[in-house]
Amino acid sequence: MSVQVTPHPKWVADLDAALDPSREAILDTRVIIRDFPQWLQLLLDRSPEDGKVFFRDNIRVEKRHDAMWRAMGDGFNVPKERFQIPEPMIPEVKEFHAYLTEMCRGATFGAAVSATNYAVEGVAQKISEKALRGLAKNEKIGPRGRWWLEEHAKYDDEHPIHALEIIKSCVKRGEAPQGVTASALKSLGLMKEAMVASYDS
Repeated sequence: MSVQVTPHPKWVADLDAALDPSREAILDTRVIIRDFPQWLQLLLDRSPEDGKVFFRDNIRVEKRHDAMWRAMGDGFNVPKERFQIPEPMIPEVKEFHAYLTEMCRGATFGAAVSATNYAVEGVAQKISEKALRGLAKNEKIGPRGRWWLEEHAKYDDEHPIHALEIIKSCVKRGEAPQGVTASALKSLGLMKEAMVASYDS
């Protein structure tokens, strides 16, 4: 997927400057997050026409991650039933999950895309790159076990760029830049708390 990038208005630099400390804090944790096709479907259902192709493609890519996660689990001898039987969420993960669900269902569209695709997918690529550096020579998991990380490191660099173009269109139509910034900041904050709590539990 190639993305037609339009010139950034000034608020985009402010958005990135506001998000950078949260991105760095997430990269300093030791946990990787899961995929989220259900939120993408919610966004596709309410997307303006100019975003539908992006969400359809993103859902297709995210659905492949189930096989990738299982391959990584095999490398670490994770029992297969861990992927089949839902486990209760710890409170921090539940709060993050509830926030993204709420944003995708009912927030203004730019704020929802900012919280989900720009914030979370934006940092997922960097998490994958960091994890790959540590697992690159790990013979235990092998190439299939690294599949998910390699995919994220490769394709997620375009998803946040495309998401930002959708957000810019929403702002042009009247959505406030402060709202898209606030939603992304809250998303990254909750994501970090969920990751740290998951690692510690």
